[in-house]
Parts: sequence; structure tokens; C-alpha cells
Amino acid sequence: MSHNPFTSKIYQDNWLKHFVGGKTSKSFSFIKGLSFYKHAYLPYYINVGKNSTNGITYQIDAGFEDYKGKTFLIYDVPEYCMPDNSINLKKLKNYKVRQYKGFLADLKGYDNLESYMLDAFSSKSRNKHRSSIKKLEACFDVSYHIYDKTISKKDYDQVIQGFRDLVLKRYDSLQLDTNLVGEWSFYEEVIYPMLKNGQALMINVCVEGKPEAMSLVFVEGSKIIGAIKAFNPDFYKFNIGHIELSKLIEWCFENGINTLDFSKGEYEYKTKWTNYEYLYHCHVVYDSSSFSSSITAFFLAKYFQLKQYLRDKRFNYFVVKMKYKFKNLRGSSGVPIFKISSLSEALDFDSFQVVDLENDSQINLKRIVYDMLYRKQESIKNIVIYKQVSNSKIYYIIGRKSQLKVEII
Repeated sequence: MSHNPFTSKIYQDNWLKHFVGGKTSKSFSFIKGLSFYKHAYLPYYINVGKNSTNGITYQIDAGFEDYKGKTFLIYDVPEYCMPDNSINLKKLKNYKVRQYKGFLADLKGYDNLESYMLDAFSSKSRNKHRSSIKKLEACFDVSYHIYDKTISKKDYDQVIQGFRDLVLKRYDSLQLDTNLVGEWSFYEEVIYPMLKNGQALMINVCVEGKPEAMSLVFVEGSKIIGAIKAFNPDFYKFNIGHIELSKLIEWCFENGINTLDFSKGEYEYKTKWTNYEYLYHCHVVYDSSSFSSSITAFFLAKYFQLKQYLRDKRFNYFVVKMKYKFKNLRGSSGVPIFKISSLSEALDFDSFQVVDLENDSQINLKRIVYDMLYRKQESIKNIVIYKQVSNSKIYYIIGRKSQLKVEII
């Protein structure tokens, strides 16, 4: 029996509601583990979840032939869990089109995070990671949280809002458009019941009482599957995204999880933390004895081959960059240019205005302040920021170990 979280009733019912107007799904006896809905105009069926899943599995049952005259499109099948009885029937055929790269951490054979890192990381990288944790905890009040079935609805509502804010910050910093924001109502509705049902987890690195790095993962037996990850780019120096990931791997060892599947997409943190690469495929399953099914499958396969060709040429990256720029044409004032220098003069700050780091919007001081804290390993509690009343373009960041002058040019 499949425990794939993306084919669970909770996930599929919510997906149908949010993405295809609540259409009723249809199951077929010849294919186990999947449900489908019919394309609105074209003669083929699409797996429920489409490309919103992070890995679909299924099995073919040769005892049934309700595929006759039909074509089926199945997104995101990981090559490491292809159907055991791969389609070899006389009439039922399958196009397999390469899609994204996938990455996973195989934790079997390791005792703990340290033993895994010993094998996956160089000595320099391990030392840097330990140093990042030490500096983050020295500079801020830090706590780590795993949210599971014990979370209350009240806490969940607060956590999921913080997660959305992080996603927005992260993609804004990358200047990339993302469908996640438009689809957030789906995730907001589906995650809570899946948490309560033991099918999902959320991980949070909380700094000074606020979420600054979070991940959503889904649970499939002794495997967890990464879905959404975001961190506040102001904490870039501290490698906070990597710290959050290491806490998740620690949790895996403590809870009998032997596979952490990072899912589709190539990112720096995946290549750093994984020890196994694989490919996702799009499957087009069809009745080869039917002309209409065969021709539909042929053109579907060609369409996805073209999409992959463009993806290989990074055309999709160009598109999300352009979409971000067009969406942000209005009100875009550009990133301010500023000069940072050590404060060499003694000043009387009694006549200066104290700046609230959370609320000053003229310049993003947080990145500058946090970078200074990282270098000097100084607590945020020691920092006071001033601004000249007569010249609002000059700031002074005053700590015990370092003092900086920041001037907007």
C-alpha cells in the first residue's frame, strides 16, 4: 500500500479544489496509486497534483484494460522509484521524458549528523558550519522548532504567515518570480491537516522570536521529502539556511528517517548536503492500439521534450527573471548605494535620533548590522543605531566591538 503523501486524500482533495475548480477525480484499475482528471479541452488525463507534487509513484496492474483508447500524463516520477513492473504490455506503452534533476541524502549507514558530515563535507566546510552556528547563537537569541501533529491551529496560523513572509523576502532578494505566492492559499489549507495526520513537518530557526529560516517537508514512511524552503537573506553571512537543514537532519537521525529527498531543482544547498543524484521523468502512458491515443501521446511527449530543451538552455530562468521585473516596474526605486566606513571620530549622540532597526525603511540596515555582528561575534543587544536629524542619509551603527558609519550616496 502506497503512503505517498501527494496521493493522499487530504492532498488531492485540496489540490482539486484550488487548481481545477473542485473537479471530481477518476481512478483506473490498471494503474494503482494515482487518480486523474480530464483535460478541459484535449483528449488525455492528468494525474491529480500535476506538477505541484514532489514525486509521484504508481504501479501497473496487467489484469485490467480500462486504459483502452486513452492517454495519461503523469508528472514528476523519480527514476529511483519507477514502477517495479515497468510497462511492458503489448498494447500499453509509455514515453518517458527527462525533466528536473533531483537530489537526496541517503542516511543509511550513518549514526548521526556528525558522521554524515564527516563523509559528505570537507574538514574546512565542517568547521565553517560549526562556526556559523556558534556565531549565530552568540549574536542572537536563537531557538529551533519542529512543528508536527502537536501544533495548535492558533500557532499554525502564526507560523504559516511567517513562512509566507520568508518566501516573499527570499524571492525578492533573488529577483525571481515564483508561483508559490499565488498558490499559498492551497498550501495554507493543506499543510495543517497533513501536519495533524503525521504526513508533514515544518522546521523553523527562530531568531529573536521571529522565524528566519523555515522548511516544509512531507513524510512517507522512513523518508521525508522537501517541498518549500526559505530563509531571510539578511542572515546570509550566518548560513542560516544550512543551519536549519542540519537541524532537520539531526531530527531525521533521532526519528528513524533514513532518506531525506530534497526533490526537484538545482540549488547550492542541495549539492552540498546530498550524496545521491537522480532524474525526474514525465510519463505519457497510452494505448498503442488506438490511433487517437497514440497521436495524442506523441505530441505530448514532443511538447515536454521541447520544454526540457528550453529548461536546459535556462530559458525558464530568463522567464522568471523577466516576470519579476515586469511585476515590479511600478514603485521600483532601485537599490540604494551606500558607503560603509569605520567611525574614526568621537561624536555626541545625545543630539542624534535613535533608529528602530525593525521599522526604518529608507535603507535595509539589517544586512549591514548582521554582517558586522558576524565578523565581530557581538550580541545584537549591544547595538544602537543613530541617525543625524539634519542629514537623514547618514547612520551610525554603534557596538562594543565595532562602530560603523553608513552613508547613502
